Amino acid sequence: MRRIVAMGLIVVLLTTVLLIGFVVVGSVAAKEDKAAYQHCVLTHVSGVEDSLAANLMTYACHRLYIDNFMLSAEDEGYFQCLLTYLPEAKQQQVTLLVRQTCHQQHRSLFR
Repeated sequence: MRRIVAMGLIVVLLTTVLLIGFVVVGSVAAKEDKAAYQHCVLTHVSGVEDSLAANLMTYACHRLYIDNFMLSAEDEGYFQCLLTYLPEAKQQQVTLLVRQTCHQQHRSLFR
């Protein structure tokens, strides 16, 4: 019985240590840059006519400059593609086509 309790405590202790480690590593590895995020939004989103395109670009700025922990090269390319080609989108159909094309170029397994 004591052995089971001791093993349970060890499991809880190791789990706690691992969770703390992940939090510390995550906070160190994330490179949050609020100024770059704001610049990204002002540069890319300010003149957009389609609201879906504006939302996608705002999210792209957020992922690139705020929530960029474990951002893969494919994801970075995808978000940069959105920022490059969506500012010209004036209709939702165009926005969806650009999003699909960026996805196929950067995230698709069948490139």
